[in-house]
Amino acid sequence: MKIAVMTNPGKLEFQERDIPSFSDTEVLIKIKAVGLCTWEQKFYKGIPGSYPFLGGHEISGTVEGVGKDVAQSLKKGDHVVVASLTRCGECYYCRRGLDNLCENTGTDSNPDSDGLWGPGGFSEYFLARGYEVYKISDDAVLETGTLAEPLACVLRSIDRSRLEVGDVALILGGGVMGLLHLLLARQRGAKVIVSEPDQFRREKALKLGADLTVDPINENLKAIIDNYTGGRGAEAVFFTAGGKKAIDGGLECLVPNGTMVIYGGTGAEDQITLDPKVFHYDEIYITGVTKHTKDTFRRAAELISSGTLPLSELITEIYPFEKIAEGFDRAGAMDTFRVIVTM
Repeated sequence: MKIAVMTNPGKLEFQERDIPSFSDTEVLIKIKAVGLCTWEQKFYKGIPGSYPFLGGHEISGTVEGVGKDVAQSLKKGDHVVVASLTRCGECYYCRRGLDNLCENTGTDSNPDSDGLWGPGGFSEYFLARGYEVYKISDDAVLETGTLAEPLACVLRSIDRSRLEVGDVALILGGGVMGLLHLLLARQRGAKVIVSEPDQFRREKALKLGADLTVDPINENLKAIIDNYTGGRGAEAVFFTAGGKKAIDGGLECLVPNGTMVIYGGTGAEDQITLDPKVFHYDEIYITGVTKHTKDTFRRAAELISSGTLPLSELITEIYPFEKIAEGFDRAGAMDTFRVIVTM
């Protein structure tokens, strides 16, 4: 089988490996599609000391083989999506039902005998533990199946926001994660405002059901939110991109007793300062979210099977596996959302 290894920043090398054999508790997956996530894009751009790296964690494919002790009913040819993160089931957090915080997540991503490390999805085949595999309907589009992992993460974000029917949700950033928040917030019955400086992305947000979009560079976000809500503000604010300026602007738009979810990544320069009185008098909540849980991944797989969300709108370009480097060259462009490769 072929694998695509990042040997240096901006360099991908195809290597040959044997198709792995599966144990009694494992499932062998024939990968059909994999997403080029922002996380892998960072390695492609360059992270010192990280190579050789075998990325790929937004995986969909078909079952090739099933170990005899795998509990769920799977057979060769089933369409599946893969949650490729270790869940040990034994640590403090797993036993509290917080498996997204598993203390042993990533332990199997340590360098192998060839010095490779990473989730391993940039490959024609993939070995998964039984609990990492989620069956989807046979008529589900495997390309959109690559969105199961980010969808599962965003479901957890929506859950933590305490969003209710009729609430106003303000989403900061109109990239893939912002638009997934938009789709799920609309599904919860919320009114959705997307703050995004790029016109192309604002137009996509409106197409996907945003009630209003704002250009935070050239418009006054707080004034627009106040006007839309009668001076009240948004019950939930989701930060997906934009750094400190976006976070500060979102906090200004939050209602008393509202919730801000820090979903997107931040840098050292994005530290914020808050007067503790806003917690005391306004009773606001600021929380974060990392990874997905087994439950949110299950729900994401069910949403993909149902076809109720227009997820294909988020896949803007598809490249064959042998042109994965071209895919990476396009993946970070503002006129793309999710770029995927197919095997």
